[in-house]
Formats: sequence, C-alpha cells, structure tokens
Amino acid sequence: MPNSAPLELLTDATGSVTFGWMDEGVYYARFSHTLSARLGEAFAARLRAAAQSCELEYFGDGRALESYDLLARSAFVRVVTEHRRRFRAITLLPWSGGEASEALLSALGPRTEVIRDSIDFEAKLFVTAPRARYKLGAKSQGRARSRWPLRR
Repeated sequence: MPNSAPLELLTDATGSVTFGWMDEGVYYARFSHTLSARLGEAFAARLRAAAQSCELEYFGDGRALESYDLLARSAFVRVVTEHRRRFRAITLLPWSGGEASEALLSALGPRTEVIRDSIDFEAKLFVTAPRARYKLGAKSQGRARSRWPLRR
C-alpha cells in the first residue's frame, strides 16, 4: 500500500471519483456530480483490489454527489460484503439531502458510521489518517493566536 502515492481520479461524462490511500490502512474516496454504473463499477474494482491487499478503514465523501446509479451502489456493497472482515470501519458523508437507507446500512454492517457534518467527517479522517490533511491540501492548523497582541 503506497501511502505516498497520489490520489487517483476516474471520470466519465457525468461525474468523477477521486480515491486512494490516505495513510497506513486508511482508504478514501470522494464522489462528484453523478456516479454512473460504469464509474461505480470501475471504482468498486479498485476498492476490491485495496481490500484484498490489507485490512482498511474506508472513508466515503459524498458531499459533492448529486445522484448515483443503483448499480454503482450495488457494486460498492458487493465489495464490502465479499471482504467484510477486511473493513475495520466504514465512515460515510452523504450529500446534502442524501440519506443512507436502513437497507444500505444493514448490508454494510455494524461498523458503518454516517456523519452528516463535513467538519466532523474531516476531523475524524484527519485523526485516523494524519497524512490526509496534506494529501487533500487542507490548510495546516497553525499555532493558536493569542487573544492579546504583543504590545511594543
């Protein structure tokens, strides 16, 4: 698992998936616009290969997603159910107005958490995978400023 490798990008005419290793054993995916069946299947194949290589914690960022094909979702669920023991945890951030159905959560298993706030999602990601902050280009948290400026 190459932690220093850049994130990969899969696209088609309707949307994109950016994904890859964030840190040791932490796999991340960000979905944008529409996740077509073809794009979902291609991503599922990459996720399957990752799950076959080691145990992992998965973070799925859907905040920029507008819709998805049910075949794409089914491909993801198949990977998780085929390799359930390899997924230590699954953390999902749905798009605004998007809900994870009970059927989906049941299929993904008890180690699945849905976080609806993007700040909370990122905080959990950055605690779990400290390198993620740099891979995603997030601003580093500088030293806290004093409430009282230095007087000259």
